[in-house]
Amino acid sequence: MASWFSQLTSTVSNITGFTEEGTVKTPAQTAKDGQYYSELTPKDYEWTLASGSATENQIFYMTTKTGGFMFVQLIYSAIGLWNPTVSFICRYYDPNTNTNIFKNLNQAYVFKLSDDRRSVKTEFFNITLDPTLSAFKISITHPDVIVDLDFNRVDKGFKVGEGKTYLGGQDQSSAAGIVSHKFWPSCNAKGTMIIDKQLYEVEAKGMFIHAIQGIQPQLIASKWNFINFQAEDAALSMMQFTTTKQYGGVEVNQGSVMLRDKLISVCVDNHVELLDLEKDTETEYDIPRRVKLTWKGQTIKENEDDQVKDVTVSMIVTVKNLIDKIDILSEIPWFLKKLVQTFVVKPYIYQWIDQATAEITVGDETVTVPGQCYQELVFVSAF
Repeated sequence: MASWFSQLTSTVSNITGFTEEGTVKTPAQTAKDGQYYSELTPKDYEWTLASGSATENQIFYMTTKTGGFMFVQLIYSAIGLWNPTVSFICRYYDPNTNTNIFKNLNQAYVFKLSDDRRSVKTEFFNITLDPTLSAFKISITHPDVIVDLDFNRVDKGFKVGEGKTYLGGQDQSSAAGIVSHKFWPSCNAKGTMIIDKQLYEVEAKGMFIHAIQGIQPQLIASKWNFINFQAEDAALSMMQFTTTKQYGGVEVNQGSVMLRDKLISVCVDNHVELLDLEKDTETEYDIPRRVKLTWKGQTIKENEDDQVKDVTVSMIVTVKNLIDKIDILSEIPWFLKKLVQTFVVKPYIYQWIDQATAEITVGDETVTVPGQCYQELVFVSAF
């Protein structure tokens, strides 16, 4: 996702560490009884700070009613020349004021965890999770960026099955690497951001993800798609990646549907279809002008006597508003770039936010919901 270039920078020193070809065990395959929703436990909120080639991050997305979009992200990577690498990213986009700011900032190696490992203090970026596990306090005090945000969960978070994709094995002990994701699909965010000495008030719909990549990113996937749709009465999320050829080119998809402030479905039979492709002459990638998104699943069964209903969602997004196109290699030093180019072909991140309308059907009821759809399309690896 948004931290790909930071992760590549951190992992390039060990980039030749190929793993042998193996199988993939997806989060869906770890689910039980056909229900893909799993409740987040207190342990799921802990920072693991895994060693080796691991990268861990927490990201907080925010979308306003008027099409504004922001995120802040704290990244910890186990690989560094002497110590693990700590960095953070800040994005502020507001079409109404023609403001589009992106900051990628390094920090000294300071990463002090709370006793329960759910909160962290770094040189500039602090994250505090409250005892109820339902609200984050986010504070950044950097010369270029000052942030004070309250991030409150709506309904509940989730993981799919065990919340992990196992690459080259069937469990934590046998896999060559893991990819882990935990989600809060809908939140209320409020606070302030001061960027380059300019104050911005924030009141937005939010989404939170805690991600761990226990293997170098160019070995995980050739392509990622990420969707974060926020509306007054609904929220949709989808994360899809295609594993590299050495892991069979398997599509791994995790999605969620929220309606009327309730998480109603966690589903994996979801699809991203890129339409009306046009070649970007700068990158040579085929980029869509429209994207068809579909979710298919069932309502969450919270009690034994609950009646499960089918859930489907369809949305076609006309891609108009490109807020950034990031050349990952341009973000790393020349000598590291030469190493990366041997293994990664033109890695790029495309980021859009556009108006869209979702058609959500639950059982016999269908509603149409207009909102703002943020999308990322990430080209990572040629493996």
